[in-house]
Amino acid sequence: MKRPFVIFTLIWQIAVQNDIKGFDDTIIYNINFPGELLDAEELIGESIIVTSAHKEKYKCILPTTAEEEAELEEKYDGPTALEILSPLFSPNTPCSFRLESYWTYQVCHGRKIRQYHEDREGKSMKLQEYLIGKWDNNYYETLLARAKAEEQHKHIDPPVKKIDNVNLPYYEIIMDNGTQCSLNNNKPRMTKVLYVCYIHGKHEIYSVDESQTCVYEIIILSPLLCAHPRYKPKESGENQLNCVPIDGSYKMPYSLAKLNYDSAQLRRRSELDRFKVELIKLEKDKDEPVSNAESKPLDPAPVENFLRGKNCLHGGTGWWKFEFCYGKSVEQYHVEKDGKRVSINLGVFHKQAHLDWILENPHKRPKPVAQRKQLSHLYSGGSICKETGKPRQTEVKLKCLQNPSSSNAVSLYLLEPKVCQYILGVESPLICDILSKADENGLVEVDSADFTETEKTATINVGY
Repeated sequence: MKRPFVIFTLIWQIAVQNDIKGFDDTIIYNINFPGELLDAEELIGESIIVTSAHKEKYKCILPTTAEEEAELEEKYDGPTALEILSPLFSPNTPCSFRLESYWTYQVCHGRKIRQYHEDREGKSMKLQEYLIGKWDNNYYETLLARAKAEEQHKHIDPPVKKIDNVNLPYYEIIMDNGTQCSLNNNKPRMTKVLYVCYIHGKHEIYSVDESQTCVYEIIILSPLLCAHPRYKPKESGENQLNCVPIDGSYKMPYSLAKLNYDSAQLRRRSELDRFKVELIKLEKDKDEPVSNAESKPLDPAPVENFLRGKNCLHGGTGWWKFEFCYGKSVEQYHVEKDGKRVSINLGVFHKQAHLDWILENPHKRPKPVAQRKQLSHLYSGGSICKETGKPRQTEVKLKCLQNPSSSNAVSLYLLEPKVCQYILGVESPLICDILSKADENGLVEVDSADFTETEKTATINVGY
């Protein structure tokens, strides 16, 4: 159903009259038909005449709120954003943590940023960590001088970041000199820390994103920054547009009145349909046998297609993404803006190479079926690594994910514990179903696998 033409016309005319370059969905307008009775002073204020498709005319008074906010910012003469945030940089301030599916991120404000994973095997623990940003104490004075200079230019607004569909101003601090990155010509890792105002925040990490290879962006929600008016979120309360009829027009445009009537009818019909469905469910006999259609098992094809390498899994949210095709290959890739795909082969599955690897590393053999929770496979012979001069290789760990939130959940992570030697973790309920079918070398022969009812009801989401 189309919106009334008058609504679009009104917003478009407001945009043109106020020289708005683009629509901002954080500014909300509530159009009142008919508007409140206006006194003589308000009628003299800024207004526009709107004409509907049915030649109905309305005079709409425009709200004036932006000027008040701008005036408040102009009068501010307090500390800079950096000075407001400086209490966070004290050694006594607790670090902020965020736990992702595999990595844990630790942000010690004004000191360092760490990315790490603890892998416990029995009583022993293996720690893998990278320093993805470090603070230089000499940097503070340089940054402070720059911040004070920026404060002099009241007409320059802070940069904004869209968070939950709201444009929020932020203050950026760059922390570099992290651990060298072999995937980025041995350049040190670096992180851009974006502090945004959130009055209920506790300096927690809102998000972590690897925007480029070994270049990270971390958003911190801090109530401290709210003390600076230029970093407060813009007021998004409803702006009232009072539109009153003129020249004998109806109180409300005909098209809008008809839309309201039709919407009310649809809502009423929807509520009746929902009521009918609930009655059917209540009246159904609990002892009634389930129909054949309800008991029909799901198609086992997705499971078989995964084991045959037809359904590949995709992971990664940063600059580099990766693709895993079971029994075939592991690839790391990046898609350019023109659609060109740049790929690095991290390993191909060769049965004999896997068997040789199992002989050399007997601890990689699967445990007895009753104790088995994961399988390890070797994918070798990938692209030549410039640093080592050897082909890349990946150990794929297939782990049973029990009690997931969804039966088709798949979790993927890719690590590089040694230069050009990777670990790809695949965790899913699907793995639980194939553990018992693996032989003493961890291999599953698809053609001889007996898919029971459990496998028939298992599905896999290949979009992760």
